[in-house]
Amino acid sequence: MDARFMHCLITGGTGLIGRQFCSKWLERGNSLTVLSRSPEKVRRLCGESATAVNDLGQIDRPVDIVVNLAGETISKRWSEARKAEIRRSRIETTNDLVRWILAQPQRPKYVLSGSAVGFYGDRGGDLLKETSGPGGGFAAQLCRDWEAATLPLQQAGICVGIMRTSIVLSPDGGALKEMLPAFKAGLGGPMGSGEQWMSWIHEADIVGLILHAIDRHLCVPFNACAPEPVTNSSFSRLLAKQLHRPCLLRTPEWLLKILFGEMAEELLLASQRMEPRTALDSGYSFQYPTLEKALADLLAPQGGAGNTHVSPRGH
Repeated sequence: MDARFMHCLITGGTGLIGRQFCSKWLERGNSLTVLSRSPEKVRRLCGESATAVNDLGQIDRPVDIVVNLAGETISKRWSEARKAEIRRSRIETTNDLVRWILAQPQRPKYVLSGSAVGFYGDRGGDLLKETSGPGGGFAAQLCRDWEAATLPLQQAGICVGIMRTSIVLSPDGGALKEMLPAFKAGLGGPMGSGEQWMSWIHEADIVGLILHAIDRHLCVPFNACAPEPVTNSSFSRLLAKQLHRPCLLRTPEWLLKILFGEMAEELLLASQRMEPRTALDSGYSFQYPTLEKALADLLAPQGGAGNTHVSPRGH
């Protein structure tokens, strides 16, 4: 599929991944509509030429591509109310989008919808390909239901790609930004045993993969992760090394469970060793295939060649 000069509708466009995708999409000369509860933020975060809407009914021209990244952050302690909001923000938003798409006289050519590494649950050292089955727990059920929400589109003959996102590394948000203060202070280290596998991806590659999926018409689930997963201990050592700090302090499992409850078990301590088999087989070439190369770029004072930031680094 030639994705040049196309109109894309994106949900979650003002988020960490979304705003970087928007920038790259507009650089291609395409047009963009961003569905957002805060339309006033869209031009600042997504680009001056982006159109902002807060209701699908405001879209007045055909959409070629849909990118569905909406969802409340999952990385805060889970209460029952919080879990309900996490589900609502993903599944109800996707349901609304699906109904709107099916009602269009001219339907999109391609829909990319989000999912996450949590689909697989806690799987120890198993190598997780897209053909691996789902795991158990709240996050796994959430991802299963999120993916299932797109089934009416697939049944209607629309090409749907499902992106199972791993930990996205960026100094501007997400897990890495949360880790940096402790590691810069020399207080960072593994979580729990540190033996759990972490699947990760550089921010430039997650955007690259989205564009690749659109261009190649990937109508299947695909793992959005670098080809080199690492254990939490290895991640901690490499991060500390890049910052020229020691890696001595380990956060015990019992403390993580007190601080974060159920979220600790499913996000911080779960082991997920993903392989981006579909991405590799379809010809995607990772800019940052190794963690050492990724961290060197992300933590460089002026940023590296893979810099896709809307805002400058180092803040």
